[in-house]
Amino acid sequence: QYQAQAQAFRELLMVFALAVVLVFTILVIQFRAWTPAILILLAAPLSLGGALLLLLLTGTDLNISSAMGIILLVGLVVKNGIMLLDFSEKLHEEGEPFETAIVHAGRIRLRPILMTTFCTLFGLLPLALGLGAGAELQKPLALAVIGGLALSTPVTLLAVPGLYAAIKGIGQLSRRT
Repeated sequence: QYQAQAQAFRELLMVFALAVVLVFTILVIQFRAWTPAILILLAAPLSLGGALLLLLLTGTDLNISSAMGIILLVGLVVKNGIMLLDFSEKLHEEGEPFETAIVHAGRIRLRPILMTTFCTLFGLLPLALGLGAGAELQKPLALAVIGGLALSTPVTLLAVPGLYAAIKGIGQLSRRT
């Protein structure tokens, strides 16, 4: 049984790595740049920290179900980053200065990002509480997603655009000199 579980974890790790590579490729194609793709993916390790912290606080083991939740979490974190940075890029292309565009995008996209995050969190709450038939098996998945989203959403809303503005500002300064 231990060997079967170890094999399953190795396979999930490979799936996770493949998911990150595919998501990164899609992000680079979407933004036609490396910087936003890297910044959005940097929120993923922080979400992993939130997932592991909630699993630890609830005394839930890291198992196949929670590992699947972590893989799911990557997609959710990336979705929020895309919603924010893509809109700021659109506003910038329409003529808004970059700094104004990223602030404007944050203000406009805050509500949809929070709505989708809260819907996901509240939708997973019955599983996280172990309510319903078979919920006990999926409880680790729900806890991993809830913990990861709870940490990654503020990071996506605050740190990612802030870092993007800082990096883009440094790039604009170096082009001027």
